[in-house]
Amino acid sequence: MSEERIVRMQQRMLRVFQEELQGWVNELLRGMLDPSKIEGFIRSMGFDPSKLPGIMGQQVGFDPYQVLGLDKSASDEEVKKRYRELVNKLHPDKSGTPGTNFLFQMVMAAYELIKRERGWQ
Repeated sequence: MSEERIVRMQQRMLRVFQEELQGWVNELLRGMLDPSKIEGFIRSMGFDPSKLPGIMGQQVGFDPYQVLGLDKSASDEEVKKRYRELVNKLHPDKSGTPGTNFLFQMVMAAYELIKRERGWQ
């Protein structure tokens, strides 16, 4: 198999993976995602979910505090400050690095969950 064909296959797999994850982030924001879907898909791609810090909580589930790199005891101001830092760093228009769009969406989803949990508007 030629190197060019391998690269095209990898790019196609990455697009499919990103599309699936985009759908899950949207479902997660609506509060309808079954965490086992994410774990199953990640395993089917040959990855160990427990090795993906910040994405999979304790192997299954979504821990928004872990995504932001904070403890659950973090103050409201700490959460907001960390969110702003990550959004500025990962914004797709600013970073231009492949894969940051997904991380950006994970940070957005984590912040939305924390906002709901803490009753912010």
